[in-house]
Amino acid sequence: MPINMLKDKLSFLKPSFISTLVIIGILFYSQMNIKPWKNAEKQHSLIDWDVTSYYAYLPAYFIHDDLTLSFTDNDSINYSAKHQFWPEKAPNGGKVIKTTMGLSFLYAPFFMMGHLFASSTSQYAANGFSKPYEFFLGLSSIFYLMIGLYYLRKVLLKFFNEAITSVTIVSLVMGTNLYYYCTTEPCMSHAYNFSLISVFMYFVIKWFDAQKLKYAIALGVTGGLIVLIRPVNLLVFIFPLLYHSFNIAKTARIFAQFWRHILVIAMLVFMTVCPQLIYWKYITGNWIFNSYVGEQFYFNKPHILEFLFSYRSGWMVYSPIMIFSLTGFLFLYKTKKNFFYALLIPLGINIYVLSCWWCWWYGGSYGMRSIIDFYPFLSIPFAASIAWMYKRNHVIKFLSGSLIVCLISLNLFQTLQRRHNIIHWDSMTKEAFWANFGKNSMTASDWEAFNSQIQKPDYKQAKMGIDEYEFQPF
Repeated sequence: MPINMLKDKLSFLKPSFISTLVIIGILFYSQMNIKPWKNAEKQHSLIDWDVTSYYAYLPAYFIHDDLTLSFTDNDSINYSAKHQFWPEKAPNGGKVIKTTMGLSFLYAPFFMMGHLFASSTSQYAANGFSKPYEFFLGLSSIFYLMIGLYYLRKVLLKFFNEAITSVTIVSLVMGTNLYYYCTTEPCMSHAYNFSLISVFMYFVIKWFDAQKLKYAIALGVTGGLIVLIRPVNLLVFIFPLLYHSFNIAKTARIFAQFWRHILVIAMLVFMTVCPQLIYWKYITGNWIFNSYVGEQFYFNKPHILEFLFSYRSGWMVYSPIMIFSLTGFLFLYKTKKNFFYALLIPLGINIYVLSCWWCWWYGGSYGMRSIIDFYPFLSIPFAASIAWMYKRNHVIKFLSGSLIVCLISLNLFQTLQRRHNIIHWDSMTKEAFWANFGKNSMTASDWEAFNSQIQKPDYKQAKMGIDEYEFQPF
């Protein structure tokens, strides 16, 4: 047997494969231990808040056979009170589901499993919202994350060794708020888009290496799903446009020579997004409709410092390990110039755009959850930082490794605090953060002090684009 074939067959013994498998096992164990789905004490949990809208297409179509949601007027059930259907009202009076339907596509196989299980027993209501539906939906996040990590590992191994790949993957999952959104609120969009963008990045690189039609097809479908889940993530297409940013002429030549592939990608993105356009036309009378009624971006009022460093939900406050990604751009410029502008520019634009949303802290959130989607892109500069440390002396290696372990431990502990509401979902302040730093339980007097320290956002004022938050630096 040739050596290369033997190596491929033994790839499951490699450290990066084993560490990825261990992570999936930890996520599965954590989810089974936390049990974020319905139980006797919880009337609603997983299918709630934003997930209610991501998911609503499935029970509306398959159970009620009514995407107009007119049944919510005719039934005796108060769906809004049960946190099941929260439509917005279009100018024509139509009831439109607030979010786009991309996640419903990904949920669908697991919804069907839950529906079959609920329908086969009298213990659970086959209404789309009982425990079996939530259980299988929770598993879907781990399933899709497993796919995403598989492709992310392949990307990292193309440019870095096994050790660096292992450290990067473990750090991204266990050291950031991605862990929280894979275990405690697993049906939010972030783990799914993390996985899709990992796949997208892989096929971008494959297509530039060898312009094959199958790679273009994969890019079109994956890119379309990314946009269909979260339209603002259209920004991912900046990455292939700038992939050869140090040789624009080369990119132009490839695009000109393989323009049919570009057309295939564009057509597949459009075809994937088309069901949403048809739905909007059917419900609202318009092909394109802003279903976030009364909500908008304020591009003249970015909250970049708050986005990055606020105690309310700042990215670097609650996922400080990502400082390795930001510093990694320095090393990326020297070692992998293909990636430097292709990753730095979309990251900068993404942070700017996300910080311009009226609710820049993104409601109930652990850390800046909106940036999780871009973590696959940030894995490259993160790995570049680890590669730099990997080549240093033993003292720097030890100190750097110790810091990574400490930051992963901090994230896991703060995730526990967030589950216990010691880190508040939208009202944290500098005082509340430091007064309870390191606490895993609270006395009655602690809670009394905590409630006096937090600051509830003024959502009404923020919706009008009026600043209601005073940034508190470290």
